[in-house]
Amino acid sequence: MTIFYKFTINFFYKIYFSFIIWLTNFLPKKFRNNILNNLLLWNNRIILSRKGKVKNILILLPRCLQYFKCEHNVISSVDNCKLCGKCKIKDIMEIKENYGLKDVKVAPGGKIAKMFVEEINPDYIIAVACEMELILGIKEVFPYKVLAVNNIIVNKPCINTDVEIEKIETFVKKLL
Repeated sequence: MTIFYKFTINFFYKIYFSFIIWLTNFLPKKFRNNILNNLLLWNNRIILSRKGKVKNILILLPRCLQYFKCEHNVISSVDNCKLCGKCKIKDIMEIKENYGLKDVKVAPGGKIAKMFVEEINPDYIIAVACEMELILGIKEVFPYKVLAVNNIIVNKPCINTDVEIEKIETFVKKLL
């Protein structure tokens, strides 16, 4: 990697992300989400273009993906999931098994997500969250390579959200 390339990447993640986060505070929600989605698409293209050796992929999920009334604590261990199918964690666990992935974690917020990333030290992260949380998380854990997948707000934010499983599986296939 050239010094110019490293400088450009550092500028993009440290300065440009901060500027976009600040700027979107003043924009209408629809326009803000459009800008954030484009920034996430750009991030994913950059990460996939820099693909290197892959030994460890972390799939990082938000707590809101779990069925709201579920009694099983998947934050302490995703293996506590009973695979009932009321949420997409079952499908993500199938991806984990099918591709021999080691780590799937569910985080209730950004600080715990960052803690998981630092503990596991993955080569790549496939993160699921809402647009702003993804942007903040990518900036926070840089220089880790994060592929972003937006969650889908079904009824209310932060309750029983959804995700396109195909996007997660596509990223796993591209990395392996």
